Amino acid sequence: MEYFIPSPKKGSESKAKVISRRAFALTSFKFVFMAMVVSRLFYLQIIKRDEFIIKADKNRFRKWKLAPSRGLILDKNDNIIADNFQVFKIALIPNEIRSIDNFLSSFSKILPITNNEISYYKKKYKVHNKNLPFVLDKNLNWNEFSRLNYVIHNIQGAQPFMSYERTYMHPNEFAHILGYVSTPNQKDLNQIDTNYAGVPNLKVGKIGLEKNSNKSLLGTPGSAIYEVNAFGKRVKNVEKIDGINGSRIKTSIDKDIQIYAYQQLKEKSGSVVVMNMYGRVLCCVSSPSYDPNKFTYGISYKDYDVLKKNEKKPLINKAMTTTYPPASTFKMIVALSALENKIITKNFRHTCKGKVDLYEQRYHCWKEKGHGRVNLKRAIKESCDIYFYEVARLLGIDRLQKTAFRFGLGDYVFQDFFEEAKGLVPSTSWKREALGKSWYLGETMISGIGQGYIKTTNVQLCKMITQFANGGYQINASFFDSSDLALGKKIIEDDEHIELILKSLFEATNHPGGTSYRSRIAGAMKLAGKTGTAQVRKISESQREQDLKNKDLPWKFRDHSLFTGYGPADNPKYAISVIIEHGGSGSAVAAPIARNIMAKIFEKERKLNNV
Repeated sequence: MEYFIPSPKKGSESKAKVISRRAFALTSFKFVFMAMVVSRLFYLQIIKRDEFIIKADKNRFRKWKLAPSRGLILDKNDNIIADNFQVFKIALIPNEIRSIDNFLSSFSKILPITNNEISYYKKKYKVHNKNLPFVLDKNLNWNEFSRLNYVIHNIQGAQPFMSYERTYMHPNEFAHILGYVSTPNQKDLNQIDTNYAGVPNLKVGKIGLEKNSNKSLLGTPGSAIYEVNAFGKRVKNVEKIDGINGSRIKTSIDKDIQIYAYQQLKEKSGSVVVMNMYGRVLCCVSSPSYDPNKFTYGISYKDYDVLKKNEKKPLINKAMTTTYPPASTFKMIVALSALENKIITKNFRHTCKGKVDLYEQRYHCWKEKGHGRVNLKRAIKESCDIYFYEVARLLGIDRLQKTAFRFGLGDYVFQDFFEEAKGLVPSTSWKREALGKSWYLGETMISGIGQGYIKTTNVQLCKMITQFANGGYQINASFFDSSDLALGKKIIEDDEHIELILKSLFEATNHPGGTSYRSRIAGAMKLAGKTGTAQVRKISESQREQDLKNKDLPWKFRDHSLFTGYGPADNPKYAISVIIEHGGSGSAVAAPIARNIMAKIFEKERKLNNV
């Protein structure tokens, strides 16, 4: 019996083959897919295991750098003049913030911030380095800080922290010499160690001693590691490494004298500098002043604009940055240079008739009818201009410059103070190179009374008079206290020349007819010194005929008032220089201020010695 085997229909065999191929392809895809999944899991869990453990830990742990406490600044008697106060602040972590607008909106619901503050923060955040924490210029009190920590999980990217903020104990009195600190810019960061990158609330010195000694004051940052939950809230302290506080700096400044000198200026525009005979600065005051604490904690645009627009320039350190004609205080240099170059002797006399003509140009003495026949001592004592016109004419500007250079004029007094001006002592070659013009004899004559091109700072004048008072020895001026006190080389040729000039300065302050006689100090400890009145404008003959008084002129056209001196006169220990911008006569304004300050110093000296 044969069985019937039906033959397949046409095309069915090809369909089976297609289905078989599809099943094979699908199965192969599944195996490939599974192989990819397994290989990926192997890659992630075995090969990249350590890397992802680190990343997971980074999500679970936060490393936070800790700003060190800035070093204290002390006066010579160990009084703190720059301290640090504990503050509570909040930082934004840029890589955790999606929108600064949303962040500030959420933050304002927890702690009150004004619309102006929000706008200010937005502007600063826009230009902020997003690799660094952005610290809000806002100090929180303890209640605000506690409340913020309680709800921190509701604000993504916020990090409350405790830090220290530089605080000045006598802000206005010490503003210009201490300077201030502020948030570092990129240039500042490039000048310090890379360890400081990312330190929240880091502040660096911007001017003054804060900048000059920034590396010593900074200290070394610490760090802390915290475990956080999914909301970024701290749940446990894992590790803390304390930083190293900045070094203490002891200055030579006397806090009491500094404060008293500032009070004496009474918002006048000017400065006072006091040194001992070795060049240690006891006082360096500039007025009007400002509050550097506002720069530390964040000064408003409005307050800063007021300071910038003030015509008396409170932001400028007038003791070191501003230059002035030294006026008659320069006559000591002229006298010494003429004596050393044998242009004159101590007995050289000249007649002053109140004016002198040279090549159709008239030169006047401050005393209209003249001083008559005067010698060197009397010319210094009564500040005769005609006498020093003649001495300068005979001496010449080039020899005068060399003597001025030896006493520190036309050069920096300190080191590494970028705000200090160099001043200028001219010469024939200087004018040719700087202005492309020839030097004129008339310019030499007015240089003889400290006018014309010559410009000095107040610290230069104080250094100059100190070197006269200590017997003609060079000093290395400094703001830092040191037991290593030593005088430099001798910068004069003959002690008799210095003795003659010092006797003249003593008579100028303590004998009738002297320009600062009204500012003498009674008692055993006496002041000696020289006044100066620096013109800031050229006076025409018609103006002289009108006899315009200084007080009748607009403030900016009035003469500067100067005084340089030392004391006690018989055994010099301190030198002082006072400049009052547009103050008028040196004998009427600067000299009385110098007298009061030196009297205060003498009083402290007597108490110290139980006299």
